Amino acid sequence: MRSLGGGLRVGAAVMTLLIAAPVLAQGPPAEAAAAHLTRDRYAQGWKADRAYRTAWDEYQAMKASARGGAKMTWARLPDWTGLWTHENGFAVDPDQQGRTPTAELTPEYQKRFDEKMARVARGDEWDPLSACLPAGHPRWLVEPFLREFILRPEEAWLVTEQNAEIRRVYTDGRGHVPEDEAYPLWEGDSIGFWDGDTLVIHTNHLKAGSYQRQQPDHSDQVETVERWRRVGPDRIEALVAIYDPVALRKPWRVRHTYGRVTTPNLRINHWSCEENNNVVQTPEGSSNFILPGEKGYKDPDKPGPSPSAPAAQP
Repeated sequence: MRSLGGGLRVGAAVMTLLIAAPVLAQGPPAEAAAAHLTRDRYAQGWKADRAYRTAWDEYQAMKASARGGAKMTWARLPDWTGLWTHENGFAVDPDQQGRTPTAELTPEYQKRFDEKMARVARGDEWDPLSACLPAGHPRWLVEPFLREFILRPEEAWLVTEQNAEIRRVYTDGRGHVPEDEAYPLWEGDSIGFWDGDTLVIHTNHLKAGSYQRQQPDHSDQVETVERWRRVGPDRIEALVAIYDPVALRKPWRVRHTYGRVTTPNLRINHWSCEENNNVVQTPEGSSNFILPGEKGYKDPDKPGPSPSAPAAQP
């Protein structure tokens, strides 16, 4: 971590992405090309319409197909060790062309998205991450920072360096938190099972939010079904079905891949957004940077609230 311009900092994760980009750009080895094309066709099939009413129905159908899932042991766990980074940009669907998402939004959420993009066109763009809020799931899927996947027989941890966000997926047979005890969470509540070397996940109890700063919003009724598997020496794939009866007219099916980062001795480091939190939201809804010497500036070497800092707009 190093200081720039009297206090603005560049995180290790950002520098890592710049270093790792040439490595990731090389793509899979030639001998894996044919197998990769087969997987692409499988992913296209994943995007076809399904007749499931809810995410839970789809998850249960997958579990029945896997005969309840494999009884996982340490010896049977797949090898997902190492560091990984998202390969597909900031769109929820990597097949998106231009700024128009491939989701079929309800009229209300289409209007919200159109209004958001009109504000962006005027230069009024705000990202809650600038206020040190987590990305949350499903946005968690598209963030570019370093990742680790920590697998145990009874639980999987899906970790991203950004704000140290961890998704815990319980694979020990437990169900979801009961409805009368549940409340919306940034990462939701995730349970799963193993279908061979594929981790199948159902996530619910999520907060309302945005898929990305220039992507649509989702409601707190959003749920996801994911199929995670390693598809090559340096690639992990996630096939995701997003259900949201409030915001989506039908499930949004997307495919994401994560490439291995091979920089020697690289580590995920804990970093605090507060150390570089000199971004506030203006009354017009855009982002404004507070520079050293200006009222409200927070010195990254002196963490803590600034008594003269202006309050961010809701």
